Amino acid sequence: MSLQDSRIVITGGGTGIGLATAKLAAARGASIVLMGRRESKLQGAVEAIGRAASYRVLDVTDGDAVVRVLKELGRFDHLITCAAGITIGPFAELPESALRDFFEVKFWGQVRAIRAALPNLARDGSVVALSGYLYRKPSAGYSPFAAVNGAIEALVKVLAIELAPIRINALVPGQIDTLRELIGEQANRGRVEAAAAKLPVGRIGTPEDVAHAALFLAENRFTTGTVLDVDGGER
Repeated sequence: MSLQDSRIVITGGGTGIGLATAKLAAARGASIVLMGRRESKLQGAVEAIGRAASYRVLDVTDGDAVVRVLKELGRFDHLITCAAGITIGPFAELPESALRDFFEVKFWGQVRAIRAALPNLARDGSVVALSGYLYRKPSAGYSPFAAVNGAIEALVKVLAIELAPIRINALVPGQIDTLRELIGEQANRGRVEAAAAKLPVGRIGTPEDVAHAALFLAENRFTTGTVLDVDGGER
């Protein structure tokens, strides 16, 4: 299946994996609707992509807004849900509010987007939901990620049956170079070097690596209910 002339909606589309996916999809002939909370980032993304892209400001924690904005879009072919966040710390010390806030964005945000998309999503279309490697490859301090990602992957397997013939898959990035703005240049350099030293491929992943996999899941009509690791061989 080609993405030529298809219409793709991407939440969390202003930066990182969402933006890289949008750029690659546009290069393959798709039109893109980017969604995110920061209008300045969305405007910059649309300028970088060109006429194939448009945007809507959307906070996926606002259920009414998600329903309204997805309804206004009309018909589209694929939904890729990249909106996320970051919550790190020892389980015993994390406030419950931090865990709840993280679930609101990464789990419930994806659930809301998928449910709101269904009336306008093409029957031969697809959903790509973002999980992450910290569920099946756990690390101390990342219990929120493990819990959220596990919930997403379990949900996808059920929805592949319930939502058929619409396809839905979970994309599982490993360590990806997307944290520079959050943790600073020096800390990010250390993270990149540490990851490269232990990964079989000898480098950290890029948003473009994940974008390539996201579009495979959108294009391949015989793939559904799949959990696809893009992790440089991390085990």
